[in-house]
Order: sequence, then C-alpha cells, then structure tokens
Amino acid sequence: MEKFNITQNSLEIQNIISRYTKGSFVCFFADYIRHNPERDHFNFSHKMKSKLKDSLYLIMLRLSSPAEGEEYLRFSEEVDKKLNRVMDILLQINHFYLNEYNSTEDLQEIKDERQKKLIHEMVFKDYFLNGILNYREQELNKVIRLYHPYQDKIRERLGIDLKSLIEICQYSEEDYIKKSIKSKSFAFTKEFFKFRSGLKGTIPPTEFFKEFSNLSEKIQDDFVNFYEQPHNCLLFTKEDYYERFEKKDVDIFCKLFSLDINENYNVIYYSQLNPLEAKPIIRINSTEYLHVYQKQLPTALLNLLYVTLTTTQKEKEQLNLRKGKVILENETREIFEKFFKNSKTLQVFSNYYIDNNPEEKDLLIINEKYAFVIECKSSRNREPRRDRNQAFKRIKSDFNDCIQKGYEQCYQVEQLILKGQRVSIKCKNSWQEIETSTIKDVFNIVVTSERFASIQTDLGLLLKRTNDSDLYPWSINHDDLEVFLKTISLVCNNPYRSFTEFLEYRELLNERLIARDELDVCAMYLENPFKFKKICEGKEYVIPDPTFQNYFDKLYFAKKLKFKIEDF
Repeated sequence: MEKFNITQNSLEIQNIISRYTKGSFVCFFADYIRHNPERDHFNFSHKMKSKLKDSLYLIMLRLSSPAEGEEYLRFSEEVDKKLNRVMDILLQINHFYLNEYNSTEDLQEIKDERQKKLIHEMVFKDYFLNGILNYREQELNKVIRLYHPYQDKIRERLGIDLKSLIEICQYSEEDYIKKSIKSKSFAFTKEFFKFRSGLKGTIPPTEFFKEFSNLSEKIQDDFVNFYEQPHNCLLFTKEDYYERFEKKDVDIFCKLFSLDINENYNVIYYSQLNPLEAKPIIRINSTEYLHVYQKQLPTALLNLLYVTLTTTQKEKEQLNLRKGKVILENETREIFEKFFKNSKTLQVFSNYYIDNNPEEKDLLIINEKYAFVIECKSSRNREPRRDRNQAFKRIKSDFNDCIQKGYEQCYQVEQLILKGQRVSIKCKNSWQEIETSTIKDVFNIVVTSERFASIQTDLGLLLKRTNDSDLYPWSINHDDLEVFLKTISLVCNNPYRSFTEFLEYRELLNERLIARDELDVCAMYLENPFKFKKICEGKEYVIPDPTFQNYFDKLYFAKKLKFKIEDF
C-alpha cells in the first residue's frame, strides 16, 4: 500500500485553491464561517468535519501560497466541484493524523489498544475540530475578571487601555449587526416582497430577469450587492471606528488583531498553529479590514493579555494562581449563589476544612437536604500528539491533574458526610457543626476552566473511582455551568428539583456516552426530561444530536438567556 504523503496532499489542496484571488477567497470563507447555516446549498460543506476549523485552515493555506490567483471566487456548480475535491483530500488528512502513528508498545494503565485508540481519536478531534462553545459576553467577562487589576501594566505595555480594548471588541459586533441589517433591508420592502411573491416555482432565467428589471434601480443594486458580496457586512475601515474611538486606540487595536493579506505565511499542515486564532481580522487592502472569525476576538484578547502580562516566571505564577484560585473559585461560587438565591435553607462554605482533614477544599453547598461538593480546577489541556502512546500519556496526565484530582478531593468530603452523624466545617476561622443524618444525597461536581470535551462528558473513559460501585461525579466547564444553571432558572418551574433530578440521572450515562459537549447533554434533559430519564435508565450507547445546543442559542438570540458585561 502506498504511504500517504501529508505534505503532498496539503500542497495539492493549496494548488487547487490558489487559482482564486486571495481577497475573494478569504471573503468567501469569512462569510461562510459567519453565515454557514444559510449556505446549506453548498454541497462541499456537507463533507466538512468542522466548518470553522476547516475554513480557517483553508484561508491560511491560501494566504501561504505566493500565487496571485486569477479567478474571483463566487459560488457555482463548478466551484462546488473543486471544493468537493478539496474536502475529500482534507478528510484523508484528518484520517492520517488519527491513524498514521500506531505504536504497538502497551501501556500498563490501559491494556486494551482499542480503548486507547478511541480516546486518542476523540481527544484529537475535540482539540482540532471544535471551536470554543460559549457566548461572547462570557469571554469578555473572563477578560475583565482576570485582568482588571493589571490596567496600568496593560496601558504601559500595549499603549491602550483595557476598557478601550473591550469596548472596541463590543462595538465590532454592533457594527456588524448594523451593516448586516442594512445589507438585507431591500428584502423587507413591499416592492421586493411583491416581486418575490410573484415568482411561482422554478422559472426560466429570462423570465426572472424580466421581472427583476421592473424593480427600482436601488432595489436592484441592493440585491446584486448582497448576492455578489454577502461578506460586505464583515468589512470595516478604521474610519468606521474613528467616529467612536480615539484614532490611536483604533490603530493599535487593528495592529494587535489583524493579519495583512500580503504578508508571507507558512501554514501548510492542518495541525499547525493557525495565526487567525490570535489575529482573527485580515487587512485585505490599504483601507479595508475583514472580520474572519469575529467571535474569536474576545478569546484572542484574553490570550494576548496573558502573554503580555507573563513576561517573567514570577508574573506567570501569580497570574495562574489568580486565574484558578481566585477567579474560577469565586465565579463558581457566584454562579451557584445566584442559582440558589431564593432558597431559605442555603448554606455555603468556601475555602473550608472538614473534620481533621488538613487539605483545604473549595466549595460545599447544602440546600434542601442535598449536599453539593464542588472542586474547581484550572489546569492545562495540551495539544494532543499524533503518536498514540505519547498522546495518551499526555492526555492522561492532564486529565489526572484536573478532573481526577478534583474527584478525589470531592470523594473525601462525600465519605465524611455519608459515614458520620455530623461533620465539623472550618470556614473563615470559625467552626460549624453540620448534622449529616438529615442530608438525603451528596453530589460531587468538578468545575474546570479548560474544556476536556469527550473525556469530560463520559468520565468512564479515564476516571479511576475508589470503588467500582461508587457513582461518578459530574464534571463541567465553568462557562457551560453558567449557561445551564441560568437556563434551568429560566425555563423550569422548580429549578432546584430539576437540577438534582438531572444530576441523579446524569450519573447513569457514564461508560456509554459519546458527546463532545456537555451542553448537548444538558439540552437533552431540558427538551424532554421524561425521555432523558428513560435514556439514562437504559443500557444502550447514547450519542446526543449535536444540534441540541441550539436550545440555548434560541434563548440567547431571543434575548431571554442574558449575560451582562461586568463593570470595572
């Protein structure tokens, strides 16, 4: 069998797409990233494993080619055929990354090579094919919470205020929405509605253009502009922002977060770090900039500030301590306190000690005879390697440092609560006796700052329990926890009961769940609690529909699920 040549195949894709001008190519895929649900007629898109990651890779692969390109990229049947060929090669490349390096060396911890292969494939796909699944306001709030004490250093090192950086990020979305509405406004006029209503079924082009020519010149121009340049709402100039912000700040912002379309890049391989993650804007000519991946802006800001403020090892240690010990723990406590705000029996203990255990624990919440033992973990989740054995060692190490350790700390507290009549809690230099005989159930929850995706949703893949009969904890990313508890409070008549019911049944899904996102599982419950409970009580493997997460998006875009940008 001929060996798969990843370089050759990557360059073949580059050769196919280099026929198109750089400007038209990046504009086409920027529009596709933002509006892909509306581009369902693009056949090539059905082969994409990740519409976001694949598009970002193709953009950088095109910009890394010295070819000028002669064709303007506009969708057609011929273009679709070429892009279908591109996607076929891209699928082979993804398959190569997952299957090329198969060492036969066994690991003591997992002797089943099939299971090791499954975990490696899951983590690889999660890392390279998934984008960050949260809301823009959540990411901006992370920036504010983590970095607001460093405003002087930010101004000194970047030449721009933190507040200005955040406000420009927010305004960029407002500007897009305003331009998007304006670009489609013709479609909502009485004149265009009458024209559209008169077109019945499939009609010949000659008849279409005859009717179209009867429209006013402005409607015709607006329609053609929208049809030929749907990306226009993603374009902006510095002058668009000068009206609202100081020229110096806009210039610095554009420099920090934009790539020049004419620079020399060297991105050939899918697994290479993509510069668009750090700079999600492209300067396409002397005056215009293009938002390629606008939702990435807050994340790019978060990462830029981390690099800016960790120039020494001491700064890095201090910031990491603040990120985990201060921010994650405080925010997790606030999320739960807001959720339980109407409870009359709520008891909250943070940074506490229990009985004679010398180890400080993060958070214990007791409400209506239920105890929630919560550990918050902020640790690394590194890029997976291609070699399966090396990859597994790294995956297992990161998992153990975060979720496994969190579980073990929760388990210690759970056992003390379940086995005794009472426990002593030391919190803020005071001791309190808790009568544990009245506690009906204990739920262990591990809240993480990083996303571990598949190996976090199904803890049966890697978690080691003290006893096989012990129940699994619930592990969830901080952002997802906030979304879920906000939504339960919004849609459930008895939020507290709904939450404990979810946790009771959620435990049963481990060892037979294939899901990359915990919110898909959460949405399964919210959509139909009765069906969810039946599924949990079954024995079959469960693969949630990845569109379940739209449940939260609908509430968000209907402005029912809200996140307030914090003041500072």
